[in-house]
Amino acid sequence: MLSVLYGCDDNYAPHAGISMTSLLENNRDIDELTVYFAAQDLSQQNLDRLCALARQYGRRIVFLDTCRARQAMDQYPCRGWNGSLATWLRFFVLDQIPVDVDRLLWLDADTIVTGSLKPLCSLSLDGWAAACACDAICYRERYRLGFSSQDAYYNAGVILFHLAYWRQQSLLDSLFRRLPERIDSYRLNDQDMLNDMLFGRIQKLPPAYNLQGTHLAYDTQAYFSVYPWQPSAYYTPAQIDAARAAPVVVHFFRFLGDYPWQAGDNLHPARTLYQSWKEKSLWADVPAAPARREAVFAVEKLLYRLLPQTAFLRLFSAVTNRGLPAAPAANQIRQEDLP
Repeated sequence: MLSVLYGCDDNYAPHAGISMTSLLENNRDIDELTVYFAAQDLSQQNLDRLCALARQYGRRIVFLDTCRARQAMDQYPCRGWNGSLATWLRFFVLDQIPVDVDRLLWLDADTIVTGSLKPLCSLSLDGWAAACACDAICYRERYRLGFSSQDAYYNAGVILFHLAYWRQQSLLDSLFRRLPERIDSYRLNDQDMLNDMLFGRIQKLPPAYNLQGTHLAYDTQAYFSVYPWQPSAYYTPAQIDAARAAPVVVHFFRFLGDYPWQAGDNLHPARTLYQSWKEKSLWADVPAAPARREAVFAVEKLLYRLLPQTAFLRLFSAVTNRGLPAAPAANQIRQEDLP
């Protein structure tokens, strides 16, 4: 049995539907699969297509109450991402998941499932609140939260929630109780919250379950020469190579200003993969989104074409990490764990 959660607004609903197509097609081996969907301002057309997709594969889809979730979000100064608060939905709808669901897999809308998720159905989560893969580019972001160079910082695009543990420990209540005092420090919104509030309670997933666009664009040697992770905080080069050879979930991210669904001079390394699944989906008729025309992205693409990978990555890292703290000597400024 596998329960999967998506969340988005109507603008991202086609991408979530394309992701869901790949999920259902590549997981026919799971006997019981239920999709929970938290959508803000969903159009009737997208609602009808999502329901038709579930029927096509003989799967159940359950739409959650996002008005109720939005009312809960309004109690906190939640900042949007790309103009939307939908990124916060994954936490604010957890109380609507039935109590007999002991694990729940969150998938970002900008993912494609390329393999079977069946191993996650039996993955031992004893003593863990969640299981996630590490973030590929947040090398120094973790230091804002008081993490050390030995500590992992996890990406929130794929989260296997251990809901049985959350209920036993009353984690959701504890999280929301402490959120007002912490939220102003969250530069990366709910991803920071995930790492901060669940510090020490996240099991590291293999990178194949969240293969990020960075590892599709750059070779392993160039990447690790710029991001010299401690083994405890990330993965080994061999693990990244294995994930690239046999990914289970590919997570896009924006790359050089673009997502794979945008038109124009798009260099996104997952564009071909995304387009192939779009053509198989019920959203094949959705036109490509317009390209970003800001000058900074044109310069970024020019440098990407001209510079060696390592040189470009060093420049990219210097710009994105500007103003972030260097590694602390030890993990001394962590707040206490949740009770």
